[in-house]
Formats: sequence, structure tokens, C-alpha cells
Amino acid sequence: MLRGLDIVTRRADNLGTMKVLTVPSSGSVGNQTASRNRSGQYIRQRSLPVQPRTAPQVAARARLTTASAAWRGLTAAQRLAWQAFANSFTIVNSLGQTINLTGSQAFVKVQTVLALLGSAATLVPPLLPSFVSLTVTGITMTAGTPLFSVNGTTAATGTKFMLYASGQLSAGVSYCNTWKYLGDCSTFTAGVFNALTVYTAKYGTLIAGKQVFVKIVQCQSGMQDNGTVFSGIVGT
Repeated sequence: MLRGLDIVTRRADNLGTMKVLTVPSSGSVGNQTASRNRSGQYIRQRSLPVQPRTAPQVAARARLTTASAAWRGLTAAQRLAWQAFANSFTIVNSLGQTINLTGSQAFVKVQTVLALLGSAATLVPPLLPSFVSLTVTGITMTAGTPLFSVNGTTAATGTKFMLYASGQLSAGVSYCNTWKYLGDCSTFTAGVFNALTVYTAKYGTLIAGKQVFVKIVQCQSGMQDNGTVFSGIVGT
């Protein structure tokens, strides 16, 4: 379903993508898909859906399937409690809009995040998160003597830092919105979380002069903030 589409003007480029002046929209109708990037709203030719079978994608689908099945097993009273929980806070969606989740969406979101972190599922809504100023101060990366570390201090009690990163990009790139989950931590040993092993397992050996984007998401009881993005150039 295409949501919120109200085209005012449009201009086609040579890639088959039409830039549009419209309200924020996402989704598909027929052979057209609406989305947006840092340049604004656009419409593109809809591509045929695929079902990738990488291990992380299969695991993500399994977490979603398990959480959805658990929602169907809740009592009416439990569902009402999750709906009240969802109504009590807002999130920012992929279009940059502030919205409330439904009770089922909030339940599934919490359960899938907990499963990703290896934590136990909960049928009871958690306390609302209380995030503090991010205590991560930056990243350090070198290629010659391989190093990839996230620098910061121990998280507030009950908070985990979830680490996402991009591949190695041109130093001239100023924006990234493609992330892979690497892992989490709650304690920085001597002010450092060493991410070299998990990063190179995903993306390969560090290359001097390349740029890497890192997103740190705070998480409490399955609820996440919007994340803070860092970037750095791999040194020699």
C-alpha cells in the first residue's frame, strides 16, 4: 500500500526515478514505489521482491515469526496492556515522522530486539526507557596495525549499546543509511569497545583511506533510541 502520496510536481531523471514534491510517502502501488532519501521524496519503478537466504536474514525472519506467534497467544488483557504501552510513547519512523506503534507492533518490536540481544522474552510491557546523553565519544580505525574501536564510557544501568556499521566507503561520501548489526556492549573496558573482529567478519580487512559509518543505538528492555551516527577515515 502507498501511504500519503499527493504529487504536486515531478521531474524524471535518467535512472527511471522521479523526484517529487509531496507529503512524506512510502510503500507501493502497482509498478511504482514511493520512498525518500537525503535529497527528498522520490518515486521509482517497483522491483520484484526477493527472498535472500543469508544467515542473518533467515535469523531475523525467525525472530519476527516467533514474536508474531507469541502475540497471537496473548490474552485480551495482555493485548490491552501492550496497546496502552504503545500509546504512551512515540517513535520516529523511516520517513522522519513521529508516530505511535500499535500494541502488536510494540510487542513484536520489543521481543525481536530482546531476541537479537540474547535476552529473555517478556509478556509484560517494560518500563518506559529513560535514555541519557550518549556516552560514546567516537571511533578509532587503522589498517596497518589493525584496530577498530568504539570509544566511550560504561552505559547507564540497564542500557546496552547496539553497534551497527556500514561497509568501507569512499572518503568523499557524506551520508549512509545502509547498516549491518555487529553486536552490543554495556561495558567499555578501559574506555574502549574493540569491534575489529566483528567488523572484519562482516566487511573484510580494513583499507587505509576508506570511510566507515557507525551507528550506536541505546537499548533498554527491548526499547531503542533513534541512534547516533559517527564516521571516520581508516588510518594507516
